[in-house]
Amino acid sequence: MSKISHILLKNPVVVPTGTTLVEAVQLMKRNKIASVLVSRNGRLAGIISVEDIMQCVAERTNLDIIVDEVMHSPELTIDSEKWLMDAIAMFERCKASHISVVENGERIGIIRIEDILHTCRFNIQQEEKQ
Repeated sequence: MSKISHILLKNPVVVPTGTTLVEAVQLMKRNKIASVLVSRNGRLAGIISVEDIMQCVAERTNLDIIVDEVMHSPELTIDSEKWLMDAIAMFERCKASHISVVENGERIGIIRIEDILHTCRFNIQQEEKQ
């Protein structure tokens, strides 16, 4: 089984607290990404994913809000040297689709449940070929 550092998405897009939800959504669309990290004073404060935005749209009539009202906080983080099984357990426990990856306390990327599924599928196919 691989370590998280082998499959994480590096250089995640980060927005500061106070960013409007519309600005965050436009940024996600422009960059073709499904989540953005939220920072407060240079430190990780939360994460917003497409699922969070969909839930917000379903529950609210007024979407003129800031990311702080929608983000997952405290931020879900996992160390880059943990194993994929550790991430799978966190995804299951937290019912999340995106987790921030940190190394020495600094954010370095994002891991998505899709990344783990793709890696597991690839590993199974490689084993079947052998």
